[in-house]
Amino acid sequence: MRFTLSQLQAFACTARLGTVHAAAKHLSLTQPAVSNRIRELEDQMSIKLFERHNQRLQVTQAGRNALVYAERVLASAQEMARLDLTDSISGLIRIGVDESCAIVGMPHILRDLKETHPSVRVDLKVGGGAELLEKINHGELDMALHTGRSDQANVTSLFLGWTEHQWVAARDAAVLPGVFTPEQAITHRIVCNPPPSTLNDSMAKWLKSGGFETEEFSRCNSLSLMLSLVLSDHAIAVLPVSIVREHLASGAMRVLDSQPALPAVAYYLSFPAHHHSATTARLRDIAQRNLALTRFFLPDVRAAEQGALDALPPLVGQPEGPVSTI
Repeated sequence: MRFTLSQLQAFACTARLGTVHAAAKHLSLTQPAVSNRIRELEDQMSIKLFERHNQRLQVTQAGRNALVYAERVLASAQEMARLDLTDSISGLIRIGVDESCAIVGMPHILRDLKETHPSVRVDLKVGGGAELLEKINHGELDMALHTGRSDQANVTSLFLGWTEHQWVAARDAAVLPGVFTPEQAITHRIVCNPPPSTLNDSMAKWLKSGGFETEEFSRCNSLSLMLSLVLSDHAIAVLPVSIVREHLASGAMRVLDSQPALPAVAYYLSFPAHHHSATTARLRDIAQRNLALTRFFLPDVRAAEQGALDALPPLVGQPEGPVSTI
Protein backbone atom coordinates (compact mmCIF):
# COMPACT_ATOMS: atom_id res chain seq x y z
CA MET A 1 0.00 0.00 0.00
CA ARG A 2 1.46 3.34 -1.08
CA PHE A 3 -0.42 6.48 -0.16
CA THR A 4 0.83 10.05 -0.14
CA LEU A 5 0.59 12.89 2.35
CA SER A 6 -1.40 14.89 -0.20
CA GLN A 7 -4.01 12.10 -0.36
CA LEU A 8 -4.26 11.95 3.43
CA GLN A 9 -4.47 15.73 3.57
CA ALA A 10 -7.36 15.81 1.05
CA PHE A 11 -9.17 13.07 2.99
CA ALA A 12 -8.71 14.66 6.44
CA CYS A 13 -9.63 18.16 5.26
CA THR A 14 -12.78 16.96 3.49
CA ALA A 15 -13.76 14.95 6.57
CA ARG A 16 -13.44 18.05 8.76
CA LEU A 17 -15.18 20.50 6.44
CA GLY A 18 -17.87 18.19 5.08
CA THR A 19 -17.62 19.05 1.38
CA VAL A 20 -15.04 18.73 -1.37
CA HIS A 21 -15.72 22.36 -2.30
CA ALA A 22 -14.77 23.65 1.17
CA ALA A 23 -11.71 21.38 1.33
CA ALA A 24 -10.53 22.51 -2.12
CA LYS A 25 -10.86 26.16 -1.14
CA HIS A 26 -9.05 25.56 2.17
CA LEU A 27 -6.18 23.72 0.44
CA SER A 28 -6.04 26.11 -2.55
CA LEU A 29 -6.76 23.21 -4.93
CA THR A 30 -9.41 22.46 -7.55
CA GLN A 31 -12.35 20.24 -6.59
CA PRO A 32 -11.33 17.54 -9.13
CA ALA A 33 -7.84 17.44 -7.60
CA VAL A 34 -9.26 16.82 -4.11
CA SER A 35 -11.76 14.24 -5.41
CA ASN A 36 -9.03 12.38 -7.33
CA ARG A 37 -6.78 12.18 -4.28
CA ILE A 38 -9.61 10.78 -2.16
CA ARG A 39 -10.53 8.27 -4.90
CA GLU A 40 -6.90 7.15 -5.20
CA LEU A 41 -6.70 6.67 -1.43
CA GLU A 42 -9.94 4.63 -1.44
CA ASP A 43 -8.58 2.44 -4.26
CA GLN A 44 -5.31 1.81 -2.45
CA MET A 45 -7.02 1.01 0.86
CA SER A 46 -9.91 -0.91 -0.79
CA ILE A 47 -12.48 0.87 1.39
CA LYS A 48 -15.13 3.56 0.92
CA LEU A 49 -14.22 6.66 2.94
CA PHE A 50 -17.35 8.79 2.37
CA GLU A 51 -21.02 8.48 1.58
CA ARG A 52 -23.24 11.39 0.51
CA HIS A 53 -26.06 12.56 2.79
CA ASN A 54 -28.15 15.73 2.26
CA GLN A 55 -25.60 17.39 -0.04
CA ARG A 56 -22.76 16.74 2.41
CA LEU A 57 -20.23 13.98 2.67
CA GLN A 58 -20.35 11.79 5.75
CA VAL A 59 -17.37 9.72 6.79
CA THR A 60 -18.14 5.99 6.78
CA GLN A 61 -17.30 3.77 9.75
CA ALA A 62 -14.24 2.49 7.89
CA GLY A 63 -13.39 6.11 7.04
CA ARG A 64 -13.59 7.12 10.70
CA ASN A 65 -11.14 4.39 11.60
CA ALA A 66 -8.81 5.49 8.79
CA LEU A 67 -9.15 9.16 9.79
CA VAL A 68 -7.60 8.48 13.20
CA TYR A 69 -4.45 7.13 11.56
CA ALA A 70 -4.44 9.74 8.79
CA GLU A 71 -4.40 12.56 11.34
CA ARG A 72 -1.60 10.84 13.25
CA VAL A 73 0.48 10.56 10.09
CA LEU A 74 -0.14 14.20 9.18
CA ALA A 75 0.75 15.34 12.70
CA SER A 76 3.95 13.27 12.57
CA ALA A 77 4.78 14.79 9.19
CA GLN A 78 4.45 18.25 10.71
CA GLU A 79 6.80 17.28 13.53
CA MET A 80 9.27 15.82 11.03
CA ALA A 81 9.14 19.00 8.94
CA ARG A 82 10.23 20.97 11.96
CA LEU A 83 13.44 18.95 12.07
CA ASP A 84 14.51 20.80 8.93
CA LEU A 85 14.54 24.01 10.94
CA THR A 86 17.82 23.11 12.62
CA ASP A 87 19.01 26.59 13.56
CA SER A 88 17.66 27.67 16.94
CA ILE A 89 16.14 31.10 17.37
CA SER A 90 18.21 33.31 19.66
CA GLY A 91 18.42 36.94 20.67
CA LEU A 92 15.62 39.44 21.25
CA ILE A 93 12.28 39.22 19.44
CA ARG A 94 9.80 42.08 19.85
CA ILE A 95 6.29 40.62 19.69
CA GLY A 96 3.03 42.55 19.77
CA VAL A 97 -0.16 40.81 20.82
CA ASP A 98 -3.78 41.85 21.28
CA GLU A 99 -5.35 41.42 24.70
CA SER A 100 -7.47 38.36 23.92
CA CYS A 101 -4.39 36.43 22.81
CA ALA A 102 -2.41 37.78 25.78
CA ILE A 103 -5.06 36.40 28.15
CA VAL A 104 -5.65 33.02 26.51
CA GLY A 105 -2.73 31.94 24.34
CA MET A 106 0.43 33.87 25.15
CA PRO A 107 1.47 31.87 28.25
CA HIS A 108 1.36 28.68 26.16
CA ILE A 109 3.17 30.30 23.22
CA LEU A 110 5.96 31.62 25.47
CA ARG A 111 6.40 28.26 27.22
CA ASP A 112 6.63 26.45 23.87
CA LEU A 113 9.06 29.06 22.54
CA LYS A 114 11.27 28.79 25.64
CA GLU A 115 11.31 24.97 25.50
CA THR A 116 12.18 24.79 21.79
CA HIS A 117 14.45 27.85 21.61
CA PRO A 118 15.92 28.45 25.11
CA SER A 119 18.25 31.24 23.93
CA VAL A 120 15.46 33.52 22.74
CA ARG A 121 14.40 36.64 24.67
CA VAL A 122 10.95 38.16 24.15
CA ASP A 123 9.87 41.77 24.53
CA LEU A 124 6.04 41.87 24.64
CA LYS A 125 3.72 44.75 23.74
CA VAL A 126 -0.04 44.41 24.34
CA GLY A 127 -2.29 46.63 22.27
CA GLY A 128 -5.00 46.85 19.64
CA GLY A 129 -4.47 45.60 16.10
CA ALA A 130 -4.22 49.06 14.53
CA GLU A 131 -1.67 50.16 17.13
CA LEU A 132 0.43 47.00 16.68
CA LEU A 133 0.44 47.33 12.89
CA GLU A 134 1.66 50.92 13.20
CA LYS A 135 4.51 49.78 15.43
CA ILE A 136 5.51 47.14 12.86
CA ASN A 137 5.39 49.77 10.13
CA HIS A 138 7.68 52.03 12.18
CA GLY A 139 10.15 49.25 13.02
CA GLU A 140 9.20 49.05 16.70
CA LEU A 141 7.98 45.41 16.56
CA ASP A 142 9.25 42.32 14.74
CA MET A 143 5.80 40.70 14.52
CA ALA A 144 2.29 40.89 15.96
CA LEU A 145 -0.73 38.63 16.62
CA HIS A 146 -4.02 40.42 16.08
CA THR A 147 -7.34 40.79 14.24
CA GLY A 148 -7.52 43.14 11.28
CA ARG A 149 -5.34 42.43 8.24
CA SER A 150 -2.75 45.05 7.23
CA ASP A 151 -3.35 46.92 3.99
CA GLN A 152 0.18 48.37 3.98
CA ALA A 153 2.46 47.17 1.19
CA ASN A 154 5.47 46.82 3.50
CA VAL A 155 3.64 44.70 6.12
CA THR A 156 2.73 41.07 5.44
CA SER A 157 -0.25 39.45 7.20
CA LEU A 158 -0.53 35.65 7.42
CA PHE A 159 -3.94 34.15 8.20
CA LEU A 160 -3.87 31.89 11.30
CA GLY A 161 -7.51 31.05 12.02
CA TRP A 162 -11.02 32.31 12.75
CA THR A 163 -12.06 33.77 16.11
CA GLU A 164 -15.58 34.06 17.49
CA HIS A 165 -17.19 37.19 18.95
CA GLN A 166 -20.57 37.19 20.74
CA TRP A 167 -22.84 39.50 22.66
CA VAL A 168 -22.64 38.45 26.31
CA ALA A 169 -24.38 39.42 29.54
CA ALA A 170 -24.26 38.45 33.20
CA ARG A 171 -26.38 35.46 34.21
CA ASP A 172 -29.00 37.62 35.95
CA ALA A 173 -28.87 40.56 33.54
CA ALA A 174 -32.29 42.02 32.67
CA VAL A 175 -32.07 40.89 29.05
CA LEU A 176 -35.12 39.02 27.85
CA PRO A 177 -34.51 35.44 26.66
CA GLY A 178 -34.84 34.66 22.98
CA VAL A 179 -33.60 36.55 19.96
CA PHE A 180 -31.44 39.59 20.76
CA THR A 181 -31.75 42.39 18.18
CA PRO A 182 -30.12 45.82 17.66
CA GLU A 183 -33.40 47.41 18.78
CA GLN A 184 -33.13 45.60 22.12
CA ALA A 185 -29.39 46.25 22.48
CA ILE A 186 -29.71 50.04 22.52
CA THR A 187 -32.01 49.82 25.56
CA HIS A 188 -29.15 48.40 27.66
CA ARG A 189 -25.86 49.78 28.96
CA ILE A 190 -23.12 48.80 26.50
CA VAL A 191 -19.36 48.81 27.03
CA CYS A 192 -17.01 48.57 24.05
CA ASN A 193 -13.45 49.28 22.92
CA PRO A 194 -12.92 52.74 21.45
CA PRO A 195 -12.25 52.90 17.70
CA PRO A 196 -10.26 51.86 15.82
CA SER A 197 -10.81 48.31 17.03
CA THR A 198 -12.28 45.09 15.66
CA LEU A 199 -14.80 44.80 18.52
CA ASN A 200 -15.97 48.38 18.03
CA ASP A 201 -16.27 47.82 14.28
CA SER A 202 -18.21 44.55 14.77
CA MET A 203 -20.61 46.17 17.24
CA ALA A 204 -21.15 49.29 15.10
CA LYS A 205 -21.88 47.26 11.95
CA TRP A 206 -24.26 45.00 13.88
CA LEU A 207 -26.21 47.96 15.29
CA LYS A 208 -26.26 49.61 11.86
CA SER A 209 -27.77 46.44 10.36
CA GLY A 210 -30.84 47.23 12.45
CA GLY A 211 -30.83 50.90 11.49
CA PHE A 212 -29.21 52.18 14.70
CA GLU A 213 -26.15 54.34 15.18
CA THR A 214 -25.46 55.29 18.76
CA GLU A 215 -22.62 56.73 20.80
CA GLU A 216 -24.50 56.01 24.01
CA PHE A 217 -22.06 53.43 25.36
CA SER A 218 -19.09 53.37 27.69
CA ARG A 219 -15.65 53.09 26.10
CA CYS A 220 -12.96 50.96 27.67
CA ASN A 221 -9.54 49.99 26.28
CA SER A 222 -9.19 46.90 28.49
CA LEU A 223 -10.88 43.58 27.69
CA SER A 224 -10.23 42.41 31.27
CA LEU A 225 -12.11 45.41 32.67
CA MET A 226 -14.91 44.97 30.11
CA LEU A 227 -15.20 41.35 31.23
CA SER A 228 -15.49 42.47 34.88
CA LEU A 229 -18.14 45.06 33.98
CA VAL A 230 -20.23 42.39 32.23
CA LEU A 231 -19.83 39.89 35.09
CA SER A 232 -20.92 42.54 37.62
CA ASP A 233 -24.01 43.28 35.45
CA HIS A 234 -22.89 46.85 34.84
CA ALA A 235 -23.16 46.43 31.07
CA ILE A 236 -23.45 44.04 28.14
CA ALA A 237 -20.70 43.76 25.51
CA VAL A 238 -19.39 42.07 22.39
CA LEU A 239 -16.40 39.98 23.56
CA PRO A 240 -14.18 37.22 22.14
CA VAL A 241 -15.59 33.84 23.20
CA SER A 242 -12.04 32.67 23.98
CA ILE A 243 -11.81 34.97 27.04
CA VAL A 244 -15.31 34.27 28.41
CA ARG A 245 -15.48 30.50 27.89
CA GLU A 246 -14.90 29.57 31.54
CA HIS A 247 -17.54 32.08 32.71
CA LEU A 248 -20.03 30.65 30.21
CA ALA A 249 -19.25 27.13 31.45
CA SER A 250 -19.77 28.15 35.10
CA GLY A 251 -23.07 29.88 34.31
CA ALA A 252 -21.86 33.29 35.51
CA MET A 253 -22.32 34.67 31.99
CA ARG A 254 -24.51 33.86 29.01
CA VAL A 255 -24.34 34.35 25.26
CA LEU A 256 -27.16 36.41 23.80
CA ASP A 257 -28.82 34.97 20.70
CA SER A 258 -27.98 37.91 18.47
CA GLN A 259 -29.85 38.34 15.19
CA PRO A 260 -28.23 38.85 12.82
CA ALA A 261 -25.37 36.64 13.99
CA LEU A 262 -21.97 38.22 14.45
CA PRO A 263 -19.54 36.96 11.76
CA ALA A 264 -16.33 35.10 12.55
CA VAL A 265 -13.25 37.32 12.65
CA ALA A 266 -9.98 36.46 10.90
CA TYR A 267 -6.81 36.37 13.01
CA TYR A 268 -3.34 37.15 11.66
CA LEU A 269 0.38 37.12 12.27
CA SER A 270 1.89 40.29 10.76
CA PHE A 271 5.52 41.28 10.25
CA PRO A 272 7.66 43.53 8.01
CA ALA A 273 7.39 42.21 4.44
CA HIS A 274 11.17 42.00 4.03
CA HIS A 275 11.53 39.84 7.18
CA HIS A 276 9.76 36.69 5.90
CA SER A 277 12.33 34.12 7.06
CA ALA A 278 12.70 30.67 8.60
CA THR A 279 12.43 32.35 12.01
CA THR A 280 9.08 33.86 11.03
CA ALA A 281 7.86 30.45 9.85
CA ARG A 282 8.87 28.82 13.14
CA LEU A 283 7.19 31.48 15.24
CA ARG A 284 4.03 31.27 13.11
CA ASP A 285 3.95 27.50 13.64
CA ILE A 286 4.37 27.87 17.41
CA ALA A 287 1.67 30.54 17.64
CA GLN A 288 -0.83 28.72 15.42
CA ARG A 289 -0.33 25.39 17.19
CA ASN A 290 -0.76 26.78 20.70
CA LEU A 291 -3.72 29.00 19.85
CA ALA A 292 -5.45 26.00 18.31
CA LEU A 293 -4.72 23.90 21.42
CA THR A 294 -6.24 26.56 23.70
CA ARG A 295 -9.41 26.65 21.53
CA PHE A 296 -8.68 30.27 20.63
CA PHE A 297 -9.86 29.56 17.07
CA LEU A 298 -13.20 28.45 15.69
CA PRO A 299 -13.09 25.03 14.00
CA ASP A 300 -12.92 25.51 10.23
CA VAL A 301 -16.23 23.73 9.78
CA ARG A 302 -18.04 26.30 11.97
CA ALA A 303 -16.36 29.17 10.13
CA ALA A 304 -17.47 27.59 6.85
CA GLU A 305 -21.06 27.34 8.13
CA GLN A 306 -20.98 31.08 8.90
CA GLY A 307 -19.77 31.81 5.38
CA ALA A 308 -16.55 33.24 6.80
CA LEU A 309 -14.29 31.32 4.42
CA ASP A 310 -15.87 33.08 1.45
CA ALA A 311 -15.35 36.46 3.13
CA LEU A 312 -11.62 36.07 3.69
CA PRO A 313 -9.71 38.78 1.76
CA PRO A 314 -6.49 38.04 -0.14
CA LEU A 315 -3.41 38.19 2.08
CA VAL A 316 -0.71 40.79 1.46
CA GLY A 317 2.30 39.05 -0.05
CA GLN A 318 0.66 35.63 0.14
CA PRO A 319 -1.38 33.31 -2.11
CA GLU A 320 -5.14 33.76 -1.87
CA GLY A 321 -6.90 31.65 0.74
CA PRO A 322 -6.11 30.59 4.31
CA VAL A 323 -2.84 28.95 5.28
CA SER A 324 -3.46 25.22 5.58
CA THR A 325 -3.26 23.82 9.10
CA ILE A 326 -2.55 20.25 7.94
